Amino acid sequence: MIAAFRAFAMTLAVLTVHGPVWSATYVAAYQPTFGTQGVPYSGTMKLKFNHGIVSGTYVSEPVRPDPLRNRPPVQVSGGVSHGQITLTLNAPGGFTVRGTLAEDGEISGTATVRGSFYNFLARVKSSP
Repeated sequence: MIAAFRAFAMTLAVLTVHGPVWSATYVAAYQPTFGTQGVPYSGTMKLKFNHGIVSGTYVSEPVRPDPLRNRPPVQVSGGVSHGQITLTLNAPGGFTVRGTLAEDGEISGTATVRGSFYNFLARVKSSP
């Protein structure tokens, strides 16, 4: 019950800060949850939020070899509800993010890429 209230309060806070329709440009990074950490993969994600529906693009901007390097922008789709967000990147082998959307727009959680788990973090770079 308390967890449900917190999730509801988080959704209200995000809506209060941003409203039901907003957009942002993110700096996103992800690295393996297990094993060698190393330098994370990184890129720019541009997302639009429209009453719980998320759409946008991801462009890889790596500082190390990256499976999404030198590709056209990858389409992103997903949804957000009660502070929980799910994103699907239309990348080869599959790329899904499940996590939380904070009041300041930060997205944190776990990415599943080609069946492997990664820590995922995206921070707002700019918002019109």
